[in-house]
Amino acid sequence: MTARTAHPFEGIPVGGPDEALGRALPESETGMAGLPSRLLLDALPQKIWMLDRDGIVQFANRAVREIGSSLGEPDGWDSVIHPKDRARAAAARASAIKSGQPYDLTIRLRDTSGRWHWHQTDLVPIREGASLTGWMMSAADVDDVVADNQALEATTNLLLLTHKAAGVGLWDWNMRTGALSLSAEGARLHGLSAQACIITSSAWTSLVHADDRAMLWDAVTKAVTTRTPFSVDVRVTAEHGGVRWIQSLGRVLDDAQGLSGRIVGLTLDITARKRAEQSLANAKEGAEKANRAKSDFLAMMSHEIRNPLNAVLGYTELMLTRSREPETLRHLAAVQEAGEILIRVVDDVLDVAQIEAGQVALDPEAFLLADLLEGTAAVARGAASRKGVAVEVLRDPATPTLVLGDVGRLRQVLLNLLTNAVKFTPAGRVVLAVSPETGRGGEGRLLFTVSDTGIGMSAAQQERLFVPFGQGDESIRRRFGGSGLGLVICRHLVELMGGQIGVTSEPGRGTRIWFAVMLPPA
Repeated sequence: MTARTAHPFEGIPVGGPDEALGRALPESETGMAGLPSRLLLDALPQKIWMLDRDGIVQFANRAVREIGSSLGEPDGWDSVIHPKDRARAAAARASAIKSGQPYDLTIRLRDTSGRWHWHQTDLVPIREGASLTGWMMSAADVDDVVADNQALEATTNLLLLTHKAAGVGLWDWNMRTGALSLSAEGARLHGLSAQACIITSSAWTSLVHADDRAMLWDAVTKAVTTRTPFSVDVRVTAEHGGVRWIQSLGRVLDDAQGLSGRIVGLTLDITARKRAEQSLANAKEGAEKANRAKSDFLAMMSHEIRNPLNAVLGYTELMLTRSREPETLRHLAAVQEAGEILIRVVDDVLDVAQIEAGQVALDPEAFLLADLLEGTAAVARGAASRKGVAVEVLRDPATPTLVLGDVGRLRQVLLNLLTNAVKFTPAGRVVLAVSPETGRGGEGRLLFTVSDTGIGMSAAQQERLFVPFGQGDESIRRRFGGSGLGLVICRHLVELMGGQIGVTSEPGRGTRIWFAVMLPPA
């Protein structure tokens, strides 16, 4: 009796070395192009077994024979199948033999070097008419495919774990079927149980706050029609019953026909950010209300102070015309000077309040530029002459004679700058210059500069120059006085006229303040 060895799949008998693995199909049975069937099967890289109807091996090709060992021993082929896969292989074979139905199974087989390889095995019945005459079993090495799948699965699991740790949910919406696939974290962010699921479009809509549903589908429509990234912020009901803000980001994917078929993306919990934005908006609104209240209060107080102060100055001027006593005249002159200083401070406070409240509007009109320059310089020369400081005006011949602008506000800016320049110049001169602004975008713009030979400023002092109530430093306030509002008003008015203002200065070498505004020819 011929000895039997074990087949690679437990329970399938194989004849001895001189009978089973060496047995060929009949040479008269030729295959493709007239070649013997055995040669064709031996040439295949897959492992092939031919079995009779009872599962007994009648032929094994070369790929099978190459992994055999100790063929003369009954258990020689047991070691070919991985121990953890033998029970599955035996059960699948027994079920197929009993039912006459094919099967496929992925198991590990050992190669000649002793290394285990994953194989895809198939057992297919061979029939003649309705009769089962035998079986053909094949095994293809799929070790690389399985390894790639395992690596992909590991990467996917790592990605899902990372997304969960980061609080990021994944979703995939099929436009054709309306099915929305949610990852476990995506489901949780939508207020569902934290497990992967598939829901309908209507169910997705119902999860979104009623006030945000139109915005959701508007975003979908925009992404599909404009081929732009999908982005929307909506509210959903969280698992604890509260409101959660989520942000959904994604992109549209095309199907095989080039038509929009899916939108895939991720979901983020932005509740904390929305709360912070709301808190910031509330704080900003509160600050704006407080600022408006402050401006209204300053405007009211300025008017309340100005009215009696004007009366004081009026009576002082009247008394100056009637009094003849030198001592009384000296005291009245001091009162008048102090009153004028105070009313200038009140005017500055009122201007700042009106500017911050947005109550300042420009009133453009045609005016002669030369008249404005000379008139403003004449006012500054009064204080400058008492110090021996010259005030000069330089007008570029290229500047237009008649221009269009708010002459009152422009005069206010120039007078502020000239007054400051005279104040901080012990000796020397102050120059008011104007010329067309050169460079790109300078058409119709005029550049004004006020330069002096005064005490100058450090870089730190220049940074505080246009800050409300800010001067160079406290010593400047003590030496020269002032509210620190004049240049703030100048900056606001210049910006209101569509211009910009700046300064260059060095300690002990004077200061140059410039501004450029649009003053087209009238």
